[in-house]
Amino acid sequence: MKFSNGLSVVVLAAGKGKRMKSEIPKVLHNILGKPLLHYVLSTVNELNPKNIFVVAGYKKEAVIDYINNNFSNVEVIIQEKQLGTANAVYTAKDKKDSFGKYTLVLSADTPLVSPGILKKLVEIKESSDSGASIITSIVPEPEGYGRIIKDRQGNILKIMEEADASQDERKVNEINSSIYCFDTETLFENIGKINTFNAQKEYYLTDIIEMLIKEGEKVGCLEVSDYMEIMGANDRVQLSILENFMRKKINEEFMKNGVTIREPESCYIESGVIIEKDVVIEPYCFIKGKTKIGKNSAIGPFCQIIDTIIGKGSRVNSSVIVGSHIVDNGIIGPYSYINSDNVIMDGARIKKDI
Repeated sequence: MKFSNGLSVVVLAAGKGKRMKSEIPKVLHNILGKPLLHYVLSTVNELNPKNIFVVAGYKKEAVIDYINNNFSNVEVIIQEKQLGTANAVYTAKDKKDSFGKYTLVLSADTPLVSPGILKKLVEIKESSDSGASIITSIVPEPEGYGRIIKDRQGNILKIMEEADASQDERKVNEINSSIYCFDTETLFENIGKINTFNAQKEYYLTDIIEMLIKEGEKVGCLEVSDYMEIMGANDRVQLSILENFMRKKINEEFMKNGVTIREPESCYIESGVIIEKDVVIEPYCFIKGKTKIGKNSAIGPFCQIIDTIIGKGSRVNSSVIVGSHIVDNGIIGPYSYINSDNVIMDGARIKKDI
């Protein structure tokens, strides 16, 4: 993917995430072994943007450290005080001369959003004369999300944050994804005009939509049918919902590619795991990290395997293996515990801990 006039991306990652009730920044909470921020940055990288900026704030040192160690192409901008989403974007104003013609803004807590959906949003903006385009979706339970308010013709009028919404507005089921694509000049010309006349006394980025409409600008809308793709994680319940959804997709992808997973709802397999064809995963297995399992192996039930290479034709039953290498045709367990850095040779049988 490449956009002819240049695309810049701003990822909002400054918030504490109060409802997480944690000292860890919300964007560093994990699903399937990787932080929320990992999934969003990996996705926007696939757009090949001109540049990517992450706005950090709460526990910024931890966020900066993670980015420096995993995404060297990303530049961090600091929001010293968490004064709202518009203020977060505004902190990038000194960098605007390096921005592309379009700016994609999204939250770091939406790990399921796909490159295809983001590409489509940017294309809507690129092919129109609108000042902005946004992603929305119809959800069964909109509580906690900003509502999309439209006129009778289906044109967007404004986005109303839940804390400021009337009873009628709260009944609206079309929600704001907090994913926007702006004309860069339009964004920075208007964002400094946003005020804090709202229930939370913050600078809402959503206010810019109503502002643009009042100034005669058009606002495009991409309504996605699968609302899970744009869901964020505001608390640990929502975090668990996102993880379960992603886990189901990963397990189904393995099964479509020739892996048998019995009772897939009971198996936890992280996104970085490699499993070859004709492997059988029995119930209640936890397979994590940089694990690779060779073809025709059988794993489980009741196994925990972390950062381990398992050769083809091996059998692992009710055991724990951490950071080791099982060469082809190994038989492990039941009830073995294999510590880090062990190499189990071809055809070996292990029935005790090592």
